[in-house]
Amino acid sequence: MTFIKRIKECNKFNKLNFFKFYINDYHLGYIKKKNINLIKKFSNILKLKNNKVYLDEKFNNFQKRSNAINKFFKFLCNNKIIKSNHREYFPVFNSFKRKPLLKVQRLLGPFFGFQFFGVHLNGFIKENEKYFMWVGKRSSKGSFPNDLDQIAAGGLPYGVGIKENLIKEAFEEAGIQKKLCSKSKYVGTVSYGVETKIGFSRYIMFCYDLQLPKSFTPNNHDGEIVKFYIWPIEKILNIIKKTRKFKFDCAMVIIHYALRKKIINSKKLSYLLNVNKDIKILSGYKVD
Repeated sequence: MTFIKRIKECNKFNKLNFFKFYINDYHLGYIKKKNINLIKKFSNILKLKNNKVYLDEKFNNFQKRSNAINKFFKFLCNNKIIKSNHREYFPVFNSFKRKPLLKVQRLLGPFFGFQFFGVHLNGFIKENEKYFMWVGKRSSKGSFPNDLDQIAAGGLPYGVGIKENLIKEAFEEAGIQKKLCSKSKYVGTVSYGVETKIGFSRYIMFCYDLQLPKSFTPNNHDGEIVKFYIWPIEKILNIIKKTRKFKFDCAMVIIHYALRKKIINSKKLSYLLNVNKDIKILSGYKVD
């Protein structure tokens, strides 16, 4: 495996399998063509026209849109198309410069191909010009069981700011106190889009670096991580390059880190990560 192959695995999407989904005139998502029979069950909510799916115009405010779309969540759960018990609302934006158009259950995102967001933290130590990074091993009971992960990461819930979410996740997953986490530096975004059985999972990840004291040891509070390791970045990159032991989105963020630190050099990798593209898209949003 190569770094390029690893990144391409995180950007697999055949547009021929999907109808575009619109709210008003905003293209906000993608719905799998094979799910069109499910869409037709809700013809009072969704309209198929010219190979595009539209939310009915009568749902003309935040609450009405949210209530209408989340009816699908109950339907998919009742029919065991979605089987997880996880419940959490995520915002759906047309632009980060504006308020969200609606909120939806996180697990419903891929069905509609909504663009979601998250935060990822690189917790590292620098010693004698060498970089070491803290890595967590995920629990065998949750999602992505036993995968390797960053010191802290998480999706962006509705009503929570980006830096606020970073501070929350850093404490819950690694015991990093707010005062220390506040020293984190925003370093850009990385995106992925993966076609799934139910639809299209899309995320833009806000990446942060935090140089940690050598005396610091992570301590997990939410049960997602069962063990932490402090490894040379070269070892981590070797694992990413040769195996799939790292959770796929974390692997991308770490490759981004290595490119910025010039541990690896590749214009093609930077292009594939969509680094500059996503920063431009989100330039209207204040990130600190």
